[in-house]
Amino acid sequence: MATFSEVLDALRRDGDGWSLVIPRTWANGRTVFGGLQVALSVRAMRGALTDALGAGNGDVATLPLRSLQTTFVTPVAAGAPVVLRAEFLRAGRSATHARCDLLQDGQLACTTVAIFGAARPSRILLDVPRPEVQADPETLRDMPYIPGITPEFLQQLQLRWGVGRLPYSGHDEPHSTIFARLRDSGASAEDTLIALADSIPTPALSMLEKPAPATSINWMLELIGDPGLLDRNGWSLIGTDVRAGADGYLSQTSVLWGPGGHAFSVSHQSVAIFG
Repeated sequence: MATFSEVLDALRRDGDGWSLVIPRTWANGRTVFGGLQVALSVRAMRGALTDALGAGNGDVATLPLRSLQTTFVTPVAAGAPVVLRAEFLRAGRSATHARCDLLQDGQLACTTVAIFGAARPSRILLDVPRPEVQADPETLRDMPYIPGITPEFLQQLQLRWGVGRLPYSGHDEPHSTIFARLRDSGASAEDTLIALADSIPTPALSMLEKPAPATSINWMLELIGDPGLLDRNGWSLIGTDVRAGADGYLSQTSVLWGPGGHAFSVSHQSVAIFG
C-alpha cells in the first residue's frame, strides 16, 4: 500500500508535464482523494516555478504555500495514468502565482491555482482560537475502514471524533471537531497539511441514517503562517461547520489547528450530496 509521500514521489517528468498512476488504495468512491490530487498539483507547480524562474532565484520553489483554489471537474479514476501540466503565471515582490491542470484520458479533471509567498514584516498577528475539546485523542477510536462503505484512502489516515458523530448516525448537528493524523510520518509538513485539510467527511453525512455519496466540487484553502511548521507526528484538530445546504449542494468551512494550537488553515468547500 503506497504511502502519501510515496505516491507524490512517483510523479515523473513526461514531456512538457508530469505523469503517474495513482494506486487504487487512494480511491474515494469514483474518484481519487482530492487532497492527493491537490498535493500532486502543488508539486508540479513548484517544478514549473523552478523551470521558469530558476532554482537560484530567491529559492522560489521553496516559498511557503499561502493559498490555493481548486475545482474538481470530473472524477479521476484510480489505477489509470494521469498527466499534470503546470505553468508559472506571475511573480511579484513577495507573492508568486502558478496554475496546474490534472488530466486523464486527455480530459481536464482538476484545476488548481496557487499562491506562494515570502514572509514580510507586519504588525498584524491574529490567530483563530482553538476550541476546548474535553476528549483525549489517545482514548478515542479511529474511524473504521469498512470496505464498500468508507473510502479506500481512509486506511492512510487516523480520524477520531472529539465532537459530533460518525457518518450515517442520524446526528442532528451539522458540525464536527475531529482529531486527525496522517499515518505516513515521512510526508512533508506542507503535504501533510494539504492531506489533513481535505480528509474529513462532511458533517452532513452524520445527519443521514444510511450511506449516501458526497463529493467536493471546489475547494479554497487559505494557509495561516508557514505550513512547514506543522508538527506532523502530533494530533491536528479540524473543526467543520456546514453553514447552509439546498438542492443537494452544501457550503462548509473548516479550520485546522496544529498540535500546538496554532490555526494553520481555513478552508471553504462546496460539496455535492446525494442523500
